[in-house]
Amino acid sequence: MNRRTACIRFLAVATASFVSWCMLGAEATAKTIARIAGPRWNVNGDWTPSIEELQHHLRDQHGIDPDGRELEDLLTLHDNDHNRRGYRGGHTHKKSPKGPTKGYAKF
Repeated sequence: MNRRTACIRFLAVATASFVSWCMLGAEATAKTIARIAGPRWNVNGDWTPSIEELQHHLRDQHGIDPDGRELEDLLTLHDNDHNRRGYRGGHTHKKSPKGPTKGYAKF
């Protein structure tokens, strides 16, 4: 094997290694979920749900497939869904009774 052939083979192996290394880095980055700005949300009143409870909640209440994700990613998915769509819970807020000065500016 001459020097030119050896250099070509070396460059081919180095290029293949670099490309596969970049692809692994891209996969790891794609699996990480970025949290969007907004508050944290609890799961049916529970601030520390089990992974099974959270998976069930995401699947049934949010329509999100949680399979293959870790707990921290699931919590981020849950918060992001609420923060994108606003409050979607089934609770109703009590309306305050209107007083005689409601809606008038104070001078």
